[in-house]
Amino acid sequence: MNSSVNHIDLPYVTISFNDPIVSFVYKEGAELGFPEIKELIAHAEQLSGGKPYVTLNYVKVNLNITNEGKRYVSNTDNMPFFRGTAAIVKNSFYQFAANFAQNYHSTKYPFKAFTSEEKAITWLMTLPL
Repeated sequence: MNSSVNHIDLPYVTISFNDPIVSFVYKEGAELGFPEIKELIAHAEQLSGGKPYVTLNYVKVNLNITNEGKRYVSNTDNMPFFRGTAAIVKNSFYQFAANFAQNYHSTKYPFKAFTSEEKAITWLMTLPL
């Protein structure tokens, strides 16, 4: 792919890049297994030009991440340039649930859920690259 590409449309997600943020807008009913997670990481690294990046995930639809997908994404060795993620969710209930669950399922990278895109981007820009 051409390194100037900053927008990719796949059957389950639309990916865009605005340095240093890789945005994922998931489509209704998307299922993210091992192959999809691996593909998302490859596209993020390609869009970022192999430089550190953060992700902004729009999760306002029904989305399923398989156990294999969760295992793969939980290993930061699989994402050498990834520095953290913000999720934009449907409402404050989902925001509370995601942030509460994060306290019990600690990840090796920063994560926070938001209902506001502006607040999510502001928080992402505080993360060290």
